[in-house]
Amino acid sequence: MRLAKIAAAVKLGGHFDKVIGMIDEMIGLLRKEEAEDIVHRDLCENTQNANKNELADLDHDITKAGESLKRMENTKSELESEIESIEGEIESTKKEMAELLDFRNKEEGEFKQSLLDDHDAVGLIREAMTALKKFYKENKIPLNLRQDPEYTHDPDKAPDTKWKGADYGGRKSESQGIIEILAMLAEDLENEMSESRKDDADAQAKYEEQNAALQKTFDAQTNTKISLEEQLAALEEKIDAAESYKSGKENDESAENGQKKALETDCAWVKTHFESRREKRKTEIQGLVDAKAFLAGVDAGEDPLPLS
Repeated sequence: MRLAKIAAAVKLGGHFDKVIGMIDEMIGLLRKEEAEDIVHRDLCENTQNANKNELADLDHDITKAGESLKRMENTKSELESEIESIEGEIESTKKEMAELLDFRNKEEGEFKQSLLDDHDAVGLIREAMTALKKFYKENKIPLNLRQDPEYTHDPDKAPDTKWKGADYGGRKSESQGIIEILAMLAEDLENEMSESRKDDADAQAKYEEQNAALQKTFDAQTNTKISLEEQLAALEEKIDAAESYKSGKENDESAENGQKKALETDCAWVKTHFESRREKRKTEIQGLVDAKAFLAGVDAGEDPLPLS
């Protein structure tokens, strides 16, 4: 169309100043188009290179984030396993403490019941001793020791149950022995009560020692559990942040891939047509330069050179 306009102007005849001006404009336009093509080519190359680099960086970031997430997930599983294990240990320690307390309560209950029984028995023995002494005193029976009566020769015959004398005098030979036996029984029971108190005090001391050790273990286990839970909470925050970061990078990658497609569409001609357009434009400019020189020669009255 541009050449057609020039041809039409030539046919009108007259001087060629206007035509030469049109040729200059056309040459300027072609060079402007060439500059625009170069700018477009450079822009495409730069933008595509930047897009390529950005996609590579995003792919690297996404891969690293995925690897980091995998490591953190493994660590999370380990922490959860450790927490579950320490919870089992805590429950075991609590059960052991409860069993120890139950055993101590049962032991102390038995001790108190035994102490009460012995105390009641001592009281009954003391009452019996008092009653016997009162009985012998009221009946004026001396508390002296005498030999026990012997059985008759016949082993199957019971001993004589008749008391000597008209008044009841009791079995004086046994009266003092019975009281002494009762006194010894009472003393044995009191000694037993004293030993039981010592044994119970020892048992209480051992219980407190064992319970203190279990409490120390329980506190250490609880602190370990708290520490593990804090580590897990901090790790879960990091996982959330890493997932958010990875998701953002994936969104950026999606946007960059969209730009990549757009660039491929917009810049496809650079690879396929840039050089051919450049060569054709170069040829066209040279033709216009030659035409301009021809017209300038004709206008000056020179013999025009044939246009190649």
